[in-house]
Amino acid sequence: MQLPKDINDYLRAWAPELGERILQTYPPLQGFDDVASPLTGQLLRKPFPAQTLAMMGVVKRWTEARGAAVIAECGTGKTLISLGAVHVHSDRKPFTALAMVPPQLVGKWAREAFQTLPRVRVFFIDGLRTPTSSVGNVGVNEVRLHHGCIIREGLRTTLTELRQRTTARTAGEQLTLF
Repeated sequence: MQLPKDINDYLRAWAPELGERILQTYPPLQGFDDVASPLTGQLLRKPFPAQTLAMMGVVKRWTEARGAAVIAECGTGKTLISLGAVHVHSDRKPFTALAMVPPQLVGKWAREAFQTLPRVRVFFIDGLRTPTSSVGNVGVNEVRLHHGCIIREGLRTTLTELRQRTTARTAGEQLTLF
């Protein structure tokens, strides 16, 4: 047998066996024939069938483990899949979710959250310490979508003030009490 010249030759020669091994090692959690949650219909943006499939796979994974990963190429809708999975997993109950994203994607995530989830409130954690000067945004700041732009408007506080509140049982209640 001749050695492949490059990765493309290797994949052409071994794709069926590699695909079968992947499916044996990582069987799908959601199939195309499996019924998706009706909560996907409440999303403000309609996901494509493959995105719904991934969304439901993440939700099923969360029933088995504490985490899940959405790994795909740029433009496949990873943010929509993640937001939709959180919405479906909440099962119509109020929830608080934390998205840790690179700084250059924070605004994009916020915009997509507003465009995807009904009645969502979005907060930026702009810093972990109490401000020592009036320069820049610090603390926890509520943001809104205004004419396609994210603006800081609404609740402004610090994580220290949130921790010191004793009237709320959860962090989610702390944010909604203000």
